[in-house]
Amino acid sequence: MDTRFVAVDDGIDLFCTDSGDSASAGTLPAVLLHGWLCDSDDWIHLIPLLTPRTRVITLDLRGHGRSTVASTGYGPAVFADDVAAVMRALGVSKAVVAGHSAGAEVAVLVGDRHPDLVAGLVAIDPVYALPPERRAGFEARAEKLLAPDAAALAATHFASIEGPQTPAYLREWHQRRPFAIAPHVIAETSRGFALGPDSIRLRPEADAVLLRRRVPVFAIYRDAAQAAVDRALCPHPASEIHSWPDAGHWMHQEDPVRFHRVLSSWLERLNR
Repeated sequence: MDTRFVAVDDGIDLFCTDSGDSASAGTLPAVLLHGWLCDSDDWIHLIPLLTPRTRVITLDLRGHGRSTVASTGYGPAVFADDVAAVMRALGVSKAVVAGHSAGAEVAVLVGDRHPDLVAGLVAIDPVYALPPERRAGFEARAEKLLAPDAAALAATHFASIEGPQTPAYLREWHQRRPFAIAPHVIAETSRGFALGPDSIRLRPEADAVLLRRRVPVFAIYRDAAQAAVDRALCPHPASEIHSWPDAGHWMHQEDPVRFHRVLSSWLERLNR
């Protein structure tokens, strides 16, 4: 595995890993994007399952993990442009871009803003195209996350989205994650993703962006109703949308073998 920092902007260096070109010939690389207040370590459960057949690239988004903590610039479109810059720096011209949670919003915007780079999209319990009546709740949460105890509030939120079968060690890990993030990053990402000008969090604004997806989409949701919304907004016939109501929000960590089995079947069809 190659590790490096890629400069994507003046003074912004993103930590990334690259498994290299040992994957099967003709298979698309996979770019894996973590969710809110996490980092690329989120994928350690899945990487060993993917790398025998797939070139796997991960990165820490700006303000997260080992990447530069900028003073500002935490909207989803900025993150998407950062991802595109890393892909070009690594010589990746077409890839499957996968994202968990808010990372799925970034993945969609990579495809929307840089369609030449994306051959397929994977979304793990994404939080886009939610009902418009959720806006008030997001506004209230963004306001609360301006407080000094923002990390503790975020940790409480993380605890609320675990599943009945989530192992205790994952629950513990997830609740520790926000305390590694700078307070202004917690606040700005919360507002930018839910309420910013590039947000695809809420309908109807999200619909136009999602309908522009012209590549196959693979998604797994906890909520069957949200899965149905995404299914209706996926124009490509090779798209595949699942719901796992028994899972927690980090379903790719809870049962990576099950997740990989379903995902790899779709990837095989995509690579034909």
